[in-house]
Amino acid sequence: MLQFVKMLVFLLGIASFSFAGGPVSVYGALKACTIGGKGRICGSGLYANTAVQVKGISLGWSNTGWESAAFFNANTVNALVDGWKAEVIRVPIGYSEGGGYKSDASNLTRVKTAIEAALAKDVYVVIDWHSHSAHNETDAAKKFFEDMIQAYGANNDRIIYEIYNEPTVTPAQWSTVKTYADNIISAIRAKGANNLILVGTPEYSARPNAADGNYLSDPNVAYVFHFYAAYHKLNMYSAGITTVLNAGKPIFASEYGTVMNTGNGKHDAASTNEWYKFMDDNGISSCAWQVSYKNETSALFVTSFTNPDNKSLADFTNKSNMKESGQFIYEMLIANAKTAPWLNSPLQPSSSSSVPSSSSVAASSSSSSNVVSSSSNNVSSSSSDVSSSSSNGSTPIVLPQLVKNLENNATIQIFDLKGNRVEQLADLPKGLYIIKVTSASLKQTFKVVVK
Repeated sequence: MLQFVKMLVFLLGIASFSFAGGPVSVYGALKACTIGGKGRICGSGLYANTAVQVKGISLGWSNTGWESAAFFNANTVNALVDGWKAEVIRVPIGYSEGGGYKSDASNLTRVKTAIEAALAKDVYVVIDWHSHSAHNETDAAKKFFEDMIQAYGANNDRIIYEIYNEPTVTPAQWSTVKTYADNIISAIRAKGANNLILVGTPEYSARPNAADGNYLSDPNVAYVFHFYAAYHKLNMYSAGITTVLNAGKPIFASEYGTVMNTGNGKHDAASTNEWYKFMDDNGISSCAWQVSYKNETSALFVTSFTNPDNKSLADFTNKSNMKESGQFIYEMLIANAKTAPWLNSPLQPSSSSSVPSSSSVAASSSSSSNVVSSSSNNVSSSSSDVSSSSSNGSTPIVLPQLVKNLENNATIQIFDLKGNRVEQLADLPKGLYIIKVTSASLKQTFKVVVK
């Protein structure tokens, strides 16, 4: 059977394959959706009707001279993805505060460096206008997001726009935030970008239910909730969140901490775990605050963890370099990676015609003698068989140019991640593809990245 798989790889005739994709290659662009009447965030393609939850990290303020600014580099982002297993990186740009973008253009350079590093890792990137008074900065925010679309393209699957970090207005002043949001959303959509947009809510984004009865009209919006577990207790805020979810609107916790809302105080593991369970139960994605060595308990790293651009992956994952909150969040993300659907579980088909379960394949197609290896050990150089997986019963499409040379009269289906069947193999663009092989003795689906 190994010869069978070698022949499949050879006949594909594309430059090279490797399983190197991140969550974006599996889930696709994230979108607001409704599942069972509840507001959720779904993916695209095979995940278009499936709720998706991603967990990650927020960088701190980008402001020049602030402790968090030192972490806006590829070394940090790579460590957060490879070592901390973050599925989403939030990249905030400070504006009005000291050293912010309003007075120091170097903020934009730092922010773009972090964004581009995250894009390269195939994780989601939240581009965040990190302001407490964005409704007074409409023109600047509008230009910033237009520039981001110009730089990274409309409808980049990896990008999420957060247009207002934490409004300080009262719940009664939601209309002020809504007017601002309508203006910024219109500008983003006018540039052709249909990406998911996150909108901050009153009282430092603690009151998403302030929008109830007066929600934004754009269909691809999530309402922001921020919490600091030692201050914001679940029993005081969960009802407001549930109100929004029950209205069919999704919530995104784009910033949270395990300490007090001041950024200091004791790490509260019990309260944080209550929030984790609530977010898991309701499919709420989240980013932990903050990547910094600042002298406060919300900073993930100790104050001596300076010059992060020169630190190794081992340094970033050494718990002695983390504060108590950092250790707690790190352990949560590592545990999440063990069960995250995009890493470990079979693809969940969104309809009966979608692809069934898959194993990951890495291969090179430069010659027919290539050895095919699998991260799940289903295929290896010393194996003569390929383990079976269940089929969803759909009728495979026969591709004669492949099948005629394959043993066992195998038939093949090839899909892109939008669920489209691929008939022509020549000049496939880069991306993740699903190859389903069915024969008398084999029913297996391979997940392959074309690089």
